[in-house]
Amino acid sequence: MEIVKYPAFFTPVENEVQVDFPDLPEAFTQGKTMDEAMEFAKLGLAITINDKLGHFEKAPQPSNMAILQAKNPQKIIKMVTVDLDQY
Repeated sequence: MEIVKYPAFFTPVENEVQVDFPDLPEAFTQGKTMDEAMEFAKLGLAITINDKLGHFEKAPQPSNMAILQAKNPQKIIKMVTVDLDQY
């Protein structure tokens, strides 16, 4: 098992929830519900990290959740956890 965890911003907008990773801007996604957005966030995170590792790039260090929350008190921030071996 190779578990990775990164914080993401979950932003409800009209009929969807947009997901952005502050440490991995290329891993953005969305879903119709919060649950669907989380599932797509896991997939996007796994694909992005596996792509970086496959190209011998280092994955960035995840931001500190407490610092992100302090700087962005109005945002919904969730930790996205994924086992890279499952993707």
